[in-house]
Amino acid sequence: MDLHEKEKMYQRLIIFTLLIGMVIYYFEKIIGFLAWIGAMCLPFLFGAGLAFVFNIISNNLMRYLIKWFDIKDTKIKRVLSNILAIFIVFAVFAAFVGIVIPKILFSIQLLMSNFPQMIYEFYIWLLDITKHVDVVHNFLQHLDINAFSTFAIDNVSKKISSWLVSGGANDIFGSIFMILSTTFSWFAQAFIAIVFSFLLLFNKKQVVRETKSLLKAYLPEKDYEKTRHVLKLIIRIFTSYVGGTCLECLILASLVTAGSLIMKIPYAFLIGLVVGIGALVPMFGALVAALLCTFFIAITSPVQGFTFIVMFICIQQVEGNFIYPHVVGKSVGFPPMYIIVAITIGANVAGIIGIIIFIPICSCIYQLVSEDVLTRLQKVKEVSD
Repeated sequence: MDLHEKEKMYQRLIIFTLLIGMVIYYFEKIIGFLAWIGAMCLPFLFGAGLAFVFNIISNNLMRYLIKWFDIKDTKIKRVLSNILAIFIVFAVFAAFVGIVIPKILFSIQLLMSNFPQMIYEFYIWLLDITKHVDVVHNFLQHLDINAFSTFAIDNVSKKISSWLVSGGANDIFGSIFMILSTTFSWFAQAFIAIVFSFLLLFNKKQVVRETKSLLKAYLPEKDYEKTRHVLKLIIRIFTSYVGGTCLECLILASLVTAGSLIMKIPYAFLIGLVVGIGALVPMFGALVAALLCTFFIAITSPVQGFTFIVMFICIQQVEGNFIYPHVVGKSVGFPPMYIIVAITIGANVAGIIGIIIFIPICSCIYQLVSEDVLTRLQKVKEVSD
C-alpha cells in the first residue's frame, strides 16, 4: 500500500469516527427527528399497508372469481377486482360496526351488571370446594364479600366524584378545542391514508414501473437483479403471512363464537372477538386470550369456564393441524424454533406490533441467508471438484 492510499484510508477512518461521534452526541435529537419524519409519513405508511391488503384480495379475485366471467380485457378485470376488493373490506368493516360491536357492547354491559352476583357465586363455589382445607376455608369465611364485589364499581365512582369535586373538570371546556382538533387530525389522517391507498391500488403498474426504472438507473445490473429478487421475496412472504394470518384469525374467531353459542357459553361474541384479536399475536396470543376469557366465564360458572377451555383446546388443535396448513401453508418458510427468537426481538423493539411484523421480516432474512449459504457452498464444491 503506497502513501497516497494510506492517506485516503486514514481520511475515511477519521470521517467515519467523527460521524459515529456525532451520532452518539446528537442521538436524542436524531431520534426525535426520525420520530417527526415517521409521524409525518404515518398516513402514507398506513395507506400503503391498506393498499397492500386491497391488492392481496384483488389478486385472489382476479385468480378465482373474475375468470368465471367472460371478460377479455385485462384492464377491466383489474379495475373490477380492485373495486370488489375495496367493497369487501368496507363491507366487513360496516358489518363489524353495525352487527358485532352492538353485541360486544351488550356482552360488556351484561358482564358489568352481573359482576357483583358473579363474584358472590364464585365465592360460594370456593367455599364449597375448600371445606376440607381449614386454613383456606376459614380465611374465605372471614372475607367481606359484599365489600369486595362492589369494590371495583365503587372505586371508579369515587375517583370520578373526587375528580369533579376537586376541580379537575374546571378545565374541561378548555380541553374541548384540543379534543376536537385531535379528532379532526385523526379523521384527516385516516382520509389521507384511504385516498392514498386507492391511488396506489389503481396505479400499481405505474408505481412498479417507476420503481423498476429508478432502481435500474441508479444500480449496477448485478445489484439491480439482487434488489429485484429481494423485493419479490419480501412481497411474497408478507402477502402469504398477512393474508393467511387474517384469514386464520377470522376462522378461529368464527369457530370459537359458533362453539360458544352451541355450548350456551355466555358472552359468545365478546370471547370470539378477543380470541380472534389475540390470534394475531403468533404462538401465544390466542391461548392467552382464551385463558383471560376462561377466567371471566369461570366467575359466572366454573363448569362453563372449564367447558370453554376444553372446547377452545379442541378447536385450536383442529385449526392448527388441518386449517392453518392449508390457509397459510409453508410459504412463509420459517422454522418454528426461530419464531420464538423473532417474537422476543419484536417484543423488545416494538411491543405487540413488533411481535406481529418481525416474523415475516425474520423469515425474509432467513431465506436470503439460506440462499446465500447455498450459493457459497455450491461455489466451494465447484472449486473442490
